[in-house]
Amino acid sequence: MHTKTSHFTETVVSLAQKAVIGPPDPAYPPGEEGYADWVILAVQGLKEYLGHPYRKLMNVLREMQRVAKTLGLTPETEPHFTTVCSRKQAIPMKRWRAILDQTVELHDLGDVQAIDAAGMDRVQASQHYAKRTDYTFEAGTTTLLVDCDT
Repeated sequence: MHTKTSHFTETVVSLAQKAVIGPPDPAYPPGEEGYADWVILAVQGLKEYLGHPYRKLMNVLREMQRVAKTLGLTPETEPHFTTVCSRKQAIPMKRWRAILDQTVELHDLGDVQAIDAAGMDRVQASQHYAKRTDYTFEAGTTTLLVDCDT
């Protein structure tokens, strides 16, 4: 019998593997390659689902054999929480967008939806500071889609 957590893990692993172009790499290939991107994507999904900080999540995964097995990991090959933190930053944005696009398909959307976008630009830094520190900042934009019925 599957628990909600194991069902979620199977779903997030499947979505993460689809977000990676081509056949997914092994979870932890030997050598200097490190963990496959789909593992880091799935661990991040589990972190959000369970609501644990990385350190506690890694401890919980060591006790959750079914979840670790779905991730293709053993207790010996599970990543350190600092590895997950640093690798999360290195995963290209196109992979995060791909998994986000796939998660939309998991939900039934109502008839009434709203969308909003906001942009941010930082121009408050002084020109002297920017030149001295080689400071650059690219404008960021975020978009939010909300299903108003649910």
